[in-house]
Amino acid sequence: MITDLELPRLAPRPPGARHELPNLATIEASLPSGPTLRSRLGAWASSHRSSLLLLAGLLVVVGVVHAWGMATSPGPSDDEGTYMAQAWAVQRTGQLAHYTYWYDHPPLGWLAIAAWTWVTRAFDGGVGAVAEGRELMLLVQLASCALLYLLGRRIGLHRVAAAAAVLLFALTPLGLSYHRMVLLDNLAIPWVLAALVLVSSPTSKLWAYAGGGACFAAALMTKETTLLLLPAVVAQLWSRCDRRTRRFCLTAFASSLVLTAVAYPLAALLKGELLPGGDHVSLFEAIRFQLFTRPSSGSVLDATQPAHRIVSTWLDLDPWLLGAGLVALVPSLWFRSLRPMALALGIPALMVMREGYLPGPLVIGFLPFAALLVAGLGNALWLPPRRMAPREHPALEARRRAVLSLPSTPAAQPPPLRRHLVDLTVRRAAVLVTVVLAGVFVAPQWALGDRRLMTATTGAPVAQATRWIDANVSRDSRLLVDDTMWVDLVERGFSRDLGVVWFHKLDFSANLDPSVAERLPDGWRHFDYVVATPVIQGGLADLPTGLGEVRKALDNSRTVAAFGSGADRVEVRRVARPGPPIPDAAGAPVP
Repeated sequence: MITDLELPRLAPRPPGARHELPNLATIEASLPSGPTLRSRLGAWASSHRSSLLLLAGLLVVVGVVHAWGMATSPGPSDDEGTYMAQAWAVQRTGQLAHYTYWYDHPPLGWLAIAAWTWVTRAFDGGVGAVAEGRELMLLVQLASCALLYLLGRRIGLHRVAAAAAVLLFALTPLGLSYHRMVLLDNLAIPWVLAALVLVSSPTSKLWAYAGGGACFAAALMTKETTLLLLPAVVAQLWSRCDRRTRRFCLTAFASSLVLTAVAYPLAALLKGELLPGGDHVSLFEAIRFQLFTRPSSGSVLDATQPAHRIVSTWLDLDPWLLGAGLVALVPSLWFRSLRPMALALGIPALMVMREGYLPGPLVIGFLPFAALLVAGLGNALWLPPRRMAPREHPALEARRRAVLSLPSTPAAQPPPLRRHLVDLTVRRAAVLVTVVLAGVFVAPQWALGDRRLMTATTGAPVAQATRWIDANVSRDSRLLVDDTMWVDLVERGFSRDLGVVWFHKLDFSANLDPSVAERLPDGWRHFDYVVATPVIQGGLADLPTGLGEVRKALDNSRTVAAFGSGADRVEVRRVARPGPPIPDAAGAPVP
């Protein structure tokens, strides 16, 4: 029976008159209206004003440091060119790759890049494909920083500690170098952080766990190596949801994850490319190559192995954040809210120690969790122990205890005041000493490393060589290049069908897609020019027994134009075919 609504009074009914019910619109107008979306957003912004202002300031700092010089430093890598070329193929041709797509990585990453380049018309600007892709990486980095701050707050970090985690993550020279690159790992990490944020929701809504599963599936569909972080996400979900509803939360997460991720093998099945066959690529073969047959990078402890060189490259850029994160890993296990973050750093670190294939961009997944562990451990030592635990939403806690007839949370018995003060003073002194030492020894090195990355022009010679080829080389010529130049030359009129060839496709010894090599049986003799870039030189060093035709092309060519110097030098070389000598192009600067 409704007793709290003031319904319109009914007029006296004349004898024989028909009774008329009140108008429904009148009754609805008399009902008390709930808060509007605008009022809810205003209340939320008001209650989080401090965090929003702090986060806005952090994003401005991160954005300026990241954007300053991002187009020219670091120099372009072959992976960047490959992903931009695959995004170009999606946008221009409707195919998943510019060559045969053989399921080396799931395609969601470069599908996102293709969407970005379509919206911004990036390939029409003439700036350079890799430089255009790095503009998207700036937005991705800002999103990662915002999610990292929110995750820090949800695991119980103070605003200052969460802000410190963001600065550690974004300003380390190691992070600044890798975060600028157009890499699938950079696109996958925001999805992982979003999954952790959702499963850490203080309201424990079932949709948040389902959303977390979908976000992690998106991470897997972007870069398969994020599977290493699944135990950390599950551990975070397990620690945050109530044990009475844990089965429902895990079911929602797992169902969303599996139903989203299964789209990839289902697409391969529908195309008839799930299982191996003689006339097509297969997902099964790609997985077998990635997990079992891919050449090992050796041991990180052997100075002659590629794995040692990769880790040395990381440490040359910055040894401090990775080292501090690994040092903080063990004591962080003492705190319940930091254990999942310790798993997220510890599991990939163990994978580095095995003698398998070690991709250089794997370090991107280390950085957010190393930053969270360092800032989180400092937060735990600075604050009283009871303040470190993640707080449940007060209204949710009260409602849950009322429904389950649970007693109210007993007040923790504080330790004796003197012992408490001494312990807190010692811990805070340790934190202050660590911060001062970091400011004296680490901050100057980071400032120097960041300045170098913000002012270096290591990518300029590639752009100069591209412009020279555009002005001096006939469109009927055939060029052997790395993938960082492929899109730019094709957009300038060179044929994508064997007019510009990615040098890895000319490898007769270990080519997983021999379609190009079969059409060019004479190898290097089919080419007019070879562009010797740092990427090609690095590929020759990494494959000392492979790329034989590329080596022959370089040996049987001479430089007609050169740009840059030292390790950044780019040479445009004319291949000397049998027959009369061919003169250099007019005006070509020969060193």
